[in-house]
Amino acid sequence: MAGYNTIRGLRVKYLSADPANPEDGQVWYNAGTGNLRVDGIAIAASWASGGNLNQGRSGMASAQAGTQTAALAVSGYVGPAIPTNVEEYDGASWSEVNNNTTARESFAGCGTQPAALVFGGSSPSPPVTVATEEYDGTNWTNGGNLNTGRYHNAGAGLQTSGLCFGGTTGSKTGATEEYNGSTWSEQNDLSVPRLSVVGCGTQTAALASGGNTNPPNASVNNVEEYDGTNWTTGGTLNTAKQDMGAAGIQTNALVFGGRVQPGSVLQTATELYNGTSWSTTANVSTARSQGAGAGTVAAGLFFGGSSAAVQTEEYTAEVVQLGYKTLTSS
Repeated sequence: MAGYNTIRGLRVKYLSADPANPEDGQVWYNAGTGNLRVDGIAIAASWASGGNLNQGRSGMASAQAGTQTAALAVSGYVGPAIPTNVEEYDGASWSEVNNNTTARESFAGCGTQPAALVFGGSSPSPPVTVATEEYDGTNWTNGGNLNTGRYHNAGAGLQTSGLCFGGTTGSKTGATEEYNGSTWSEQNDLSVPRLSVVGCGTQTAALASGGNTNPPNASVNNVEEYDGTNWTTGGTLNTAKQDMGAAGIQTNALVFGGRVQPGSVLQTATELYNGTSWSTTANVSTARSQGAGAGTVAAGLFFGGSSAAVQTEEYTAEVVQLGYKTLTSS
């Protein structure tokens, strides 16, 4: 039988005891115990199934700063209806709570589960809305209207410091507005006007990823970073796409799912941003677009989406288990 050195080409140290300061991934043989040992085992990133939504839908808004164990799904599209259903997620299951006021879809949200903000969208009448609603964990109240009504828009921030950008008014827009808890004020536009863009982060450190520059109805890989005043170019996505879910912050973000135009090709890919560039990580299980996202890079959440999807998926980042592990025993 071939020995380890022949197969692997690297020497495993033969030690009388475990080393005092091993490196992550270091393997050695402990002669005192007769065990083959390793320090720091990497566990790959993964998506796992969570509890299904009670009402499957696409184009809903989420509390973007919500967490994997405290998320919010607001309104959305269930062809041909646009319901006002709102559900809360506790990390295991979704429960129905008080409906929001304005039925709409393809709109944005920000904030947390007990303090959320939703704005814009497409509604039965008028078809493009400026409406803003605030949630206190129980009830919905009207907030200040957007200056520019639009849908397929994106959001970031908190209820008292929200951000709305991109979308379409009937034609693509780069319009950016900040919310102070009562009114919206116009800010500098996105460099690349687009709809179906996805956002995450805060009012002073937001990320705008992907989208569509219709016309010519093509997905883009453009990424922009907002500093509270200006938008600047960030690292481009590996795949040009739109209608994704997102989680995280400007310097540590995830985007997942979505679709590629032309062709409306649904995606499972997940990309991870480190503030400079994007890398691929574990795929979602169910390809879909216009689902909603929340959470962090360590613990993300993706729910709903095209074809009135009910699926919820939970993301766990790659981790390294520190400490000595026994691989074999004599």
